[in-house]
Amino acid sequence: MMETLFVYGTLRPRREDGSAEDARFYPLIEPWVRAAAPARLDGAVLYDLGAFPAARPGKGVVKGDVLWVDEEALVETDRIEGHPDFFRRERVRVRVNGREEEAWVYWAPENLVQGRSQIAGGDWFARRSNPVGEEETPEAEETDPVLSGLVARFAESECSWLSTVRPNGRPHSAPVWHVWRRGRAYVVTTAKAVKRANIAANPAVVITHPDPINPIIIEGWAIEAPALEAQLQPLFKAKYDWDIVADKDYNVILEITPLKLMAWGERGEGRWPAEAIMKVRLDHERGQE
Repeated sequence: MMETLFVYGTLRPRREDGSAEDARFYPLIEPWVRAAAPARLDGAVLYDLGAFPAARPGKGVVKGDVLWVDEEALVETDRIEGHPDFFRRERVRVRVNGREEEAWVYWAPENLVQGRSQIAGGDWFARRSNPVGEEETPEAEETDPVLSGLVARFAESECSWLSTVRPNGRPHSAPVWHVWRRGRAYVVTTAKAVKRANIAANPAVVITHPDPINPIIIEGWAIEAPALEAQLQPLFKAKYDWDIVADKDYNVILEITPLKLMAWGERGEGRWPAEAIMKVRLDHERGQE
């Protein structure tokens, strides 16, 4: 059975004059692609996450490609996009070859694009020539005091454990230093680290507070975030007396966007979704939005 898929980022076919990195996931589905054509999605906005883009419904146009694929391709694209737990696959109407056609698209979760810059013109491949300034982060709302306390405790903890999955399915876990900024956790590692290679193949991660009595467990989605080095430098310096800009070995920044936080014990218990976590502002962040 043939399926129609609208792709707007790293699943797009590579252009002859383009970067292989910008289309790095297309080779994984190419065996199932039967045809492709330029297309556009009206009523959507494209955001730049650095390693890949994210589309959300909005007042704009997203440019990409329609792929006619064997249905087996959707198994692979669901894995790549984290459907249904992260990006969510839905049916939309797109413009292709002068007509309107129904296709699948992967929408990003709302929390993922908070504070991100929009890509002018909605074209991932043309983003470097059409930059747009960073959006303002929405004003912080009242949050659950238990959740706020747990996030603060996690942010202040000396270390955490980061768990990733190797391409062959074997788990990997390692202790890491981390900082917290605007609802996300950040880790700095080396270019050849196992965790970096794992995340490139499978961005699903778990980062935990190392307390077996009062644990905090955060399930998340990780990407590389080199553009945030300057903003994160003072946070790592204040917490660990570590200058991440001067460190030439540990020079890869990993950004972890929470999908869910779970905790139990006398310090607070429950589970909270991404939307609630992203609303939490720590004391030092208030008034800085």
